[in-house]
Amino acid sequence: MKAYLSAVLLVCGVITLRAQEAELPPMVVTGTFELRRGPSVTESFARHLDQEIEARRAAADAIARSPFFNARFWRYIPLHLESCSSDSTQFFTPSYLTSDFRNSGRALEVSRKQSLFDAR
Repeated sequence: MKAYLSAVLLVCGVITLRAQEAELPPMVVTGTFELRRGPSVTESFARHLDQEIEARRAAADAIARSPFFNARFWRYIPLHLESCSSDSTQFFTPSYLTSDFRNSGRALEVSRKQSLFDAR
């Protein structure tokens, strides 16, 4: 019963707090209001692209000035190692490099040797 009464008093207290209104002294505003115009969407996007381009140019300039990246040994290393694959179907392979061509060549040589031996 005590818990019930305390809950009712708490709810009544919350309701009375919400119902109170605060009065402020009146404000007098003089002058004109002007809305500050921000950049349009296209201007913002153009500025963003300019920043990206400048950042990439700065990175490229830093790399170009670095003696490590201009070293001669980089010429002997393939540029795109991540794209290398062991799948031979991705690339054109000349017929003389295929195993079928080599096997047929061996078979031709064997048949020529046999024909030479048979002729004697």
